[in-house]
Amino acid sequence: MKEHASALIRAAVLAVALGAASHVRAQDAPVPPTPEAGRKAYTSYCVRCHGINLAVSSSAFYDLRTFPKDDKTRFVESVTQGKRAMPAWGGILKPGELEAIWAYVGSVNGW
Repeated sequence: MKEHASALIRAAVLAVALGAASHVRAQDAPVPPTPEAGRKAYTSYCVRCHGINLAVSSSAFYDLRTFPKDDKTRFVESVTQGKRAMPAWGGILKPGELEAIWAYVGSVNGW
């Protein structure tokens, strides 16, 4: 009986450990660079300041609807390193989220 209980405890511990490991892997999985994935990331990180669908309600924040298509380098630097009042998001974004946000900005702007 003791051996059976010990085996059940080991199995339960293993199941919990495997479940936790798969949860971590799912969170660390790269985000696909699609507009839909970008919309989700944008909603999580950017919408507070840059508005729903890039429509900012204050001149205090940059209007991403006017962001030039050919200036991706500036976009990446601004997002990862911060610029003026904008905080740096480089250490916060998950792998692929920056590319996905860029894809979303482009899809809203029609490029």
